[in-house]
Amino acid sequence: MLPDVLTNRLLWARMQMFKWTHWRPFVKAAQAPVDTQERLLLRILEHNRMTKFGQAHGFDQVRSYRDFVAAVPIQSYETLRPFIDEQERTGASALNADAPVMYAQTSGTTGQPKLVPLLESTLVLHKRSQAIQTYVQFKTDPRAYYGKLLGIVSLAEEGRLESGTPYGSASGHVYKNMPKLAQAKYVIPHQVFAIEDYDLKYLVILRLALVQRNITFLGSANPSTFLKLVSVLEAHREELLEDIRHDGFRHLDKLSGNVRDAIEPRLRCEPARLRELQKLLGLPAPKFADLWPNLRLVNTWTGGSCGIALAAFQPHLPPTTRIAEIGYLSSEFRGTITIDVERNWGAPTIHENFFEFVEREDWEEGDKIPLTVDALEEGKEYYLIVTTGAGLYRYFMNDIISVTGRFHATPTIQFVQKGKGVTNITGEKLYESQVISAVRAAEDEVGVRSTFFMMLADVEESTYRLVMELSRPNDVSSSRMRDVIERKLAEVNVEYAAKRASGRLHELELMDMRPGTGDAYKRHCLDRGQREAQFKVIALQYQNDCAFPFGDYHNRVN
Repeated sequence: MLPDVLTNRLLWARMQMFKWTHWRPFVKAAQAPVDTQERLLLRILEHNRMTKFGQAHGFDQVRSYRDFVAAVPIQSYETLRPFIDEQERTGASALNADAPVMYAQTSGTTGQPKLVPLLESTLVLHKRSQAIQTYVQFKTDPRAYYGKLLGIVSLAEEGRLESGTPYGSASGHVYKNMPKLAQAKYVIPHQVFAIEDYDLKYLVILRLALVQRNITFLGSANPSTFLKLVSVLEAHREELLEDIRHDGFRHLDKLSGNVRDAIEPRLRCEPARLRELQKLLGLPAPKFADLWPNLRLVNTWTGGSCGIALAAFQPHLPPTTRIAEIGYLSSEFRGTITIDVERNWGAPTIHENFFEFVEREDWEEGDKIPLTVDALEEGKEYYLIVTTGAGLYRYFMNDIISVTGRFHATPTIQFVQKGKGVTNITGEKLYESQVISAVRAAEDEVGVRSTFFMMLADVEESTYRLVMELSRPNDVSSSRMRDVIERKLAEVNVEYAAKRASGRLHELELMDMRPGTGDAYKRHCLDRGQREAQFKVIALQYQNDCAFPFGDYHNRVN
């Protein structure tokens, strides 16, 4: 293994290469977004004009964006599913001119999983976008990359279809196939992500991480992953310390041979680190700030419902640690690259995906006139429609984004919430973002934090039920939280206030959840097919749409 000094010099050289080969072309594209998008769209259509979908929609006759809108209606996954199924079944170019090398699997609205084609070119572009974002982060704080990196991703290959084509995670694929220089930096070998036992996997991750003092970077799409590490540390620190003393791991026999081979060389702990861990793990509640004081950067989702878990995790970090938005990512595509770590602004990936937008209010009122990226206005919210080189043509994401600023001539955008994070019992039209805002404000006012919450709309009872896992629950704090949240909701939503005043909407109910409820809910979702890297809590749902038995986890109902 190369010495750290040499590795870091090579890393610096690689970042300079990224500057010229990746960053500069991206800046040039952002300076001319209209031309960039028009050229990209026509290139995608030309390449796929002889596919079954392309022939059915006259791709060979499309000469402009206006032609494209006229030729191709807005699509959902279900309208594209037959083409994906056909090409996988027969090998014909039904949706893609190039055969997919793998699929990203994610949950579908019908209960049948969605398989999103990933082409060789898709993976190349994914690596390129990741390189751009890495360069931006390195430029902001090189020290974040000069130590060890703790990254947690989904499995690269989760299985294979009958045709033999693999399905899994694009981010996992990139992690598995990263250059050897990058592999030398990362604490966790990719084989660990294949461990099926949820708790055992996190125990292995923590065991490997603890022996490293100089972890400077922490990355995972979902901040709930970090809370899981915190809970594993609390539950198993004595056993972990004992294993570290003996340079072993008591659960090795539960691991497959290739996982054992990958982790055994990484189990040894230096004597100085062992002495340090003996002291730190004896503290009443050791934090990441104690274990990894040089942690400079945490790269994760920061917006929408993910802010709930992030707010609960942030007190565990050193005060100098920077939280960087990982970007607007989904199984379908990578939507943004974070180009400003200070403000966490994300520039849309206009060099690889074609974007359309519909103003939020217009879409919800049935007026679905699309806008291109140059027509966006700062401060406004839009539904997103995307066309990718991998066969998603005018694909409605059901995602709401907001415009935060501008990067050269290109608007910067951020994910706000899923469109389905909206409920309406008696005309109040409550939004997930309003619920998150009200809960956050109530936490500040009451002085109690939550590690998990979800608002459930009970249409039959004409009420909202807030299930909440509080850090320090008691009767007084729970009652006050309920009252303050009610008041805050009335402040941000005039229709909510009116419906409550008229009695059409009954008083908010708050259910105190037992510790660990949030993690149990996450496991419930993963057991039903959601991928961990793509898991997001929808903080506002209809009661009838939520199958999780929260009643089995509550302490009391207020």
